[in-house]
Order: sequence, then C-alpha cells, then structure tokens
Amino acid sequence: MKWNFSHELTKENFCHHEDLTLNYLSFEQELIDREEINFETLREVLFKKCRLNNVSFDNTFFGKVKFANCELNNVTFSNCSLNKVSFDNCKLINVSFFEDTMSNINITESLLEYSKVENTKIESSLLDDVKLMENIHRHNKYEATEFYKCELINENFIDTNFKNCDLKTSHFKETNINLDDLVSSKLSILNLLEIVNSKGIIIEE
Repeated sequence: MKWNFSHELTKENFCHHEDLTLNYLSFEQELIDREEINFETLREVLFKKCRLNNVSFDNTFFGKVKFANCELNNVTFSNCSLNKVSFDNCKLINVSFFEDTMSNINITESLLEYSKVENTKIESSLLDDVKLMENIHRHNKYEATEFYKCELINENFIDTNFKNCDLKTSHFKETNINLDDLVSSKLSILNLLEIVNSKGIIIEE
C-alpha cells in the first residue's frame, strides 16, 4: 500500500486552482476555505500543514494524493474516486464521504470525529493507529481493509459490511456494530467481549 510520488512536485497556491492543472503540485501551510471543487482530477498532489474548512469535492478523482499534518473541518467528498490517498497525522472533523469509491487508502496516526461515511466502498486500505469517535457509517462496504491498533469509540455502524477485514488489534468502546456484518473478518476474543458489552450483555465466568 506504500507509494511514492513519481514526479517532482511544484509548489503553488491553492487560491489559483482554477487556473492550474492539478497534477504534480504541492500546497503547504495554506488555509483553504469555502471552496467547491467539481469534476476535477488531482493526481500526485501534496497538501502539507494545510487547513481545509467548508470545502466540497464533488465528482473528483484523487490519485496519489497525500494530506500530511492537515486539518479538515466540514469537508465533503461526494461521488468521488480516491485511489492511493493518504491522511498522515491529520484531524478530520465533521467530514462527509458520500457515495465514494476508495481503494488503497492509508490513514495513519489521525483522528476521525463527528463524521459520516455513507454509501461508500472502501477496499484494500489501512487505518493505522487511528482514533474514530462518534462517527456514523451507513450502507457501506469495507473489504480487505485492516484496522491496526485503532480505537473505535461511540461508533455507529448501520448496514455496513466488513468482508475479509482485520480488526483484531483494535478496541471497541460503546460501539454499535452488527456481528453478522463481521462474518469473514478477523477479530480477537477481546474484540467480541467489547462488542457484546456495548450491547449491554454481561458475560460472567
């Protein structure tokens, strides 16, 4: 799942994005506020130490895009395709993923909070040391995705299927998840106890 940029990136200002071909670019320490990005292609783009507020991406393709040390607040990805996209040491607050297709996604040492993932497919991806808090996951398909040492706190999974996923190193606290949706995925005994306890079932020896 690891990848590198194949071209040297040119540093630009995102405020000029309408005049740019969004390939092989770097945006650093920018405040990107109240932007609407529609029917664009972002290929080999780096966002470094940027803040994205009230930004909407619609029908946009992301290929080899990296968000490093970024904050995303009230950002929407709608009908987007994301391939080889990474979020490294980022905060994603009140972010919406709606009817997206996501593959080879890496989310590392990040926070995802008060967000929604809906009608989205995520496959062949990795969440590594991610804290997920009070997010809603509705009508999604997660396939061949690893949740490595993640914390799932007050998560709400509704009609969300996990196929061949690996969750055995993660922890669940007050998380609503249907055990039937975890068939074919890897869990630990501790996972099962945490999920059952969240449903108010007490297991005694």
